[in-house]
Amino acid sequence: MSFYRYLLADLRTNAILAELPFTGVRFTQLLNSAGTFSGRLQISDLRETGYDIQGVTIPSRTAIYVDRDGVLVWGGVVWLRTYDSDTQSINISAREFMSYFERRRIFTTTVFQNVDQLNIARQIINTAQGITGGNIGITQSNNTSGINVTRVYFDYELKDVFSAIKDLSNANDGFDFAVDVAYDSTGTPIKTLNYGYPKRGKTYVASDPEALVFELPGNLVDYEWPDDGAVTANKLYGIGPQSNEAKIIATAIAPGNPVAAGYPLLEDSTTYNDQYDPNLLYQQTLSEVTARQYPVVTIKVTIPAYVSPVLGSYITGDECLLRITDVRWPEPSGGGFGYAATKRIVSITVEPGEDGPERVTLVLIDP
Repeated sequence: MSFYRYLLADLRTNAILAELPFTGVRFTQLLNSAGTFSGRLQISDLRETGYDIQGVTIPSRTAIYVDRDGVLVWGGVVWLRTYDSDTQSINISAREFMSYFERRRIFTTTVFQNVDQLNIARQIINTAQGITGGNIGITQSNNTSGINVTRVYFDYELKDVFSAIKDLSNANDGFDFAVDVAYDSTGTPIKTLNYGYPKRGKTYVASDPEALVFELPGNLVDYEWPDDGAVTANKLYGIGPQSNEAKIIATAIAPGNPVAAGYPLLEDSTTYNDQYDPNLLYQQTLSEVTARQYPVVTIKVTIPAYVSPVLGSYITGDECLLRITDVRWPEPSGGGFGYAATKRIVSITVEPGEDGPERVTLVLIDP
């Protein structure tokens, strides 16, 4: 059975404040977003620790790290603390470190003219952390994408830093990003904002002995296969800033031409209030309609954390081979798996299982 430790640290200095015994823990890593953590502290179990529980779990100024068998597998910011007098427990909610930049603003007009998109992202983060009180110790990868773009961030928009990074990422030729946590050589937790272009993670190569394979029957416990048509759109209107007749609007048609393939026309709109460049507005709208032109399949698979590939050997963004043989995907007459395709991990959810099995749920999409 795996051993979990939960470390509380000062968000600004990263000084470890306490190690506390959380129960009922569940945490999620997300690609290009901020995953969540939830857990419970039983006050009666902590009376003899000597820690100031209130002082080491202060929301918005405390970081939490999750250690599994000596490897950091999650880190983020404590945002909510709720005391329940009936159970005499404190419930803690946290989100991955990118959530901090939702609370930071670009308040000075900043112009980037024909600059690599990853350099823009880095500069935005560096500027945010360069302000007094704004440095939470995140370092960044130094790779570039070769994709130069032009962006203007106006002071009156007060755009939040996370949204600026997210918008760059969502562009038609954008990138992936995530904050990874690890121990340095001295055993101190560090957090690194890593950028991946065109994608983050390992590409699946069948000949690679370390290639990720998830299969049923095999290392999978079960899976869910939703086909979601509720968000499908094959014609999308991107609504920019301004008002009335001056409002900037871009119209993008799904490049796969689903209507010609028999789908009905499905229209929707999306808002980009800070995108004043009509060409960039169109590119963002095109990127979104491309992703939404067919029903979205987000497969959820459940795997024990201790079977190969073990938790910690893969990250969000990695590609894997998914193979299934069951009632829905029966074995073909020639043998083999009923379904086999390369997928990509976009979410990792872990339940340490203090009172039950340790489980990992992965969300997989087409690469």
